[in-house]
Amino acid sequence: MQINYICFYIMFQHETKQLQTYTHSYRNLMYLLEDQFWLEDFGECKGMGKCGTCLIEVIKAPNLLMDLQRNKSNTLKKAAVHHQSIRLSCQLFIDHTLQDAILKIYEPY
Repeated sequence: MQINYICFYIMFQHETKQLQTYTHSYRNLMYLLEDQFWLEDFGECKGMGKCGTCLIEVIKAPNLLMDLQRNKSNTLKKAAVHHQSIRLSCQLFIDHTLQDAILKIYEPY
């Protein structure tokens, strides 16, 4: 059985880290980021899309910018985020749409 790996980049605290994983290796991107970077108070609602504490900025990934269906627009508004490149990481699956993406963990981190 051949595993198709997904490779993408995360910018965090003035560094860029390459991550390599495979489809559905984590429940969603929030859990992967929490596991790899040990972010405190990140994803407080545990992936329900309600708290707005797992924000990422999409630097490069056209597929992630197209679909806002799983990203709770009300949660983004509640978090006072109006930039079109911001997404909830808990609402993004680990799949081919992340391939070659460049993502930045959104402040306050």
